[in-house]
Amino acid sequence: MTKNSSILGFLVLLLYASVSYTYAEDTLSANHTIRYNETIVSPQETFELGFFSPGNTKNHYVGIWYKKRSYKTVVWVANRDTPLTNTSGELTLTLQGVLIVRDTTTGNITWSSANSSTMTSLMNPNPIGQLLDTGNFIVYDGINQENPIWQSFDCLSNTLLPGMKYGINLVTGVERHYISWKSDDDPASGEFTYGINISGYPQVFLMDGPNIKFRGGPWNGLRYTGYPNLRPNPIYNYTFVLNERQVYFSYDLINTSVLMRVVLHPNGTTERLLWTDDKQEWNLYLAPTSDRCDSYAICGSFGRCNIDTSPFCECLKGFEPKSPDQWMSADSSQGCQRIIPLDCGPGEGFNKYSNLKLPDTRGSWYNQTMTLLECEKKCKSNCSCTAYTHLNISGAGSGCLLWFGDLIDIRTYSENGDTLYIRMPPSELDLVENRTGSSVGIRVRVMVPVAFVVLAILISLYLFYHFKRKKQHQQGTPTNMYEHDTENTNGDEDLELPLFGLLTLLKATNNFSMNNKLGEGGFGPVYKVL
Repeated sequence: MTKNSSILGFLVLLLYASVSYTYAEDTLSANHTIRYNETIVSPQETFELGFFSPGNTKNHYVGIWYKKRSYKTVVWVANRDTPLTNTSGELTLTLQGVLIVRDTTTGNITWSSANSSTMTSLMNPNPIGQLLDTGNFIVYDGINQENPIWQSFDCLSNTLLPGMKYGINLVTGVERHYISWKSDDDPASGEFTYGINISGYPQVFLMDGPNIKFRGGPWNGLRYTGYPNLRPNPIYNYTFVLNERQVYFSYDLINTSVLMRVVLHPNGTTERLLWTDDKQEWNLYLAPTSDRCDSYAICGSFGRCNIDTSPFCECLKGFEPKSPDQWMSADSSQGCQRIIPLDCGPGEGFNKYSNLKLPDTRGSWYNQTMTLLECEKKCKSNCSCTAYTHLNISGAGSGCLLWFGDLIDIRTYSENGDTLYIRMPPSELDLVENRTGSSVGIRVRVMVPVAFVVLAILISLYLFYHFKRKKQHQQGTPTNMYEHDTENTNGDEDLELPLFGLLTLLKATNNFSMNNKLGEGGFGPVYKVL
């Protein structure tokens, strides 16, 4: 009886401890610590936070990973560039709401959330750290979770989770971009970063150190122009926000039971991955970059890349290679130049190009409310403007985007590309309508009115002649009033204007007497007839 009671008591205590762990271990209170082999778990046990060591490394990091998966997939790392070299580290939340990672053997702080410029002031000195089922670890004042004083979603690692935002706060200047790991076993900051550049109209860049590896392009109202396959789907939706306070991109799951992440790998490739329970593995859902034409500016200025042709670089119509010899040897990096230079004359217009990846928008100008006609006029009024298009292609289209100088990093898509209107000299304009509701090519604009005027004159002359002759017949005017003139021998009685012979003229002017001369003009002397 005593033995059974002891066993029963032990089971009750074990159950209580298990329940307490599940309930309480999603939070970290002030002045409490998480040590090696200790973790906290989100309420639905989706994510776990604690210390980990990736691969075969002996370094130790504080991170967040998916729980209950066949292997540990880390989505966020705190001290990625300052690892611990032993298991004596601890994560602590101070009374000021600051998270710190400390090496207890030396007392050195290797990472602190206070280094993040996203920290806000703490109104209530009773902070709580909590791991959410979104994967976000927040620190708040114990009252308002909606406005945390710090959150891991503001300090991206190599992974973009649903609900995360990458972009720039235009008020505070805080920039969010995700950075690759150095290797699969080393979460230190790698060579590749992915984020939004706001020089000109905002656009997405994948950077390899200081160099552009891939340009996702500007947002066109439906997608990034460099992502033709980004479209509505039943798994997730996405949002791009651009206003006076911030610019960012984020996505959210439609079915929250699905696990999805976007990861920037150490080799610079980005992949959208979807977890499959049956196979217990991550499967590729979408890979944005895939071919040679995704390499930044591979065809140079005014060149466009078409992966379906060989060679894949070609000059736009009205342009020719700057270096024909290099172009023939498959080196298109120097790009193209105009065959006929622009002179900012009134006859210049725009040719329409369809299904393109829009050029690099650094240094561009944009307006979110102008019409396409206003956009064309704005571009044509500036001699430095080389191209224009709609800023937003959704619906009937709206806004204006202008380019100045060379057009760089253009490629052709088979579908879902954008439309671009490029400034051209009169001799290079297409004789087709170049945009809805606009006038056609300059030569058509000139020829049509001229032809109309000539036709109108001919019709007027015919009507004048017809009605004059009809009136003369009605009044009985003879057409052969001089038929008895012996000098008029041609017998043409149908002429409207009578013909006079020389004898008749001599008689009428008294042999062209000076007394009958009235004067002299450009066609000779004028005489009075008797």
